[in-house]
Amino acid sequence: MQFLILLHGLSLPEQGCDRGGTTLTLVTQVLRRRLKTLFQWAVVAVTAIVLIRIAVQRGGDLGGVSLSFNFFWLPHAAIACSVANLLLPLGWRRLIIAFGATITTGHAVRLWSLAQAARYVPTGLLAVTSRLQLAAKAGISKTITVSSIAIETAVLFAWALLTSALFVPSSTFPSVTRWTSGSAAVLGLATLPWLVPAASTGLSRLKKISVPGAKSRILCEGIALLGLSVFARALGTVCLAAGYLELGSSDLPLIVGATYAAVIAGMIGVTPAGLGVREGVITAILAGKFGLADAAAFALISRAWEFALEMLFLAAASWWGRSNRSSGDSKRDYRRPKGKL
Repeated sequence: MQFLILLHGLSLPEQGCDRGGTTLTLVTQVLRRRLKTLFQWAVVAVTAIVLIRIAVQRGGDLGGVSLSFNFFWLPHAAIACSVANLLLPLGWRRLIIAFGATITTGHAVRLWSLAQAARYVPTGLLAVTSRLQLAAKAGISKTITVSSIAIETAVLFAWALLTSALFVPSSTFPSVTRWTSGSAAVLGLATLPWLVPAASTGLSRLKKISVPGAKSRILCEGIALLGLSVFARALGTVCLAAGYLELGSSDLPLIVGATYAAVIAGMIGVTPAGLGVREGVITAILAGKFGLADAAAFALISRAWEFALEMLFLAAASWWGRSNRSSGDSKRDYRRPKGKL
């Protein structure tokens, strides 16, 4: 959903530009918003229909949950997911730097984490606006922040699409769909570092918006860090599943594929942070292997696990950012020359 919000936001004129428009332009904007809303609700409706169908077919599985518990895998899952949470703001920081802005690592992690916590608010718009405001306080322009969020969202969507295409079983999605979507994701990730500078130049000419040129090499670094975060989260999810489900080696691709198919649906769906949509997709894909009750229970556990680790990471990031900023302020005070009496 955040992806569609950003697309809408990027299509709006900058402040200070001509706010007028023809009737055709206004009608087009209204139609675009309605189509976006219709598409989001369609994703939710399809998920609900699939869940109802599975519930009818496997209603007998709802009698009880037979999850196992293996504590050995939980610390591994916590470490992997925490690494993923750290790599996300580090990747966003590289995108910011690619446009010529500067921000310290601790400040970037704190800023990103504080804004990300707002994604659970309905519409998801608060997560974007809060990052814009926090970045503005750090001296980063609105244009750079919006561009970086749009790129970050597109990159994460592409990595999730590629992961889902590689690991979702053919019984869930046809092979043609998987290979087509996977190829599109690879193409997008490979060309994005060179498309962004070209798009910046084009926007500057067409809309007369001052969009700084981005450095392709640093963009590649940001894309790689975001990709590593996807890999780390997939590893953490597998470890979490091993802690509660009876897994075989052949089940690992299924867990990863279900997780990132759910991420894709959650990014498109209308609910905040994909609540309900992600859990529904995970349940639908895993029910055939683990039963409806266990699949639904694991979907809920994975959401609670993600939320708990995000809150812990937010607390650590807030402390890190404040500590880093206080250290920088004290150094500046120490270096400031004494004034004359």
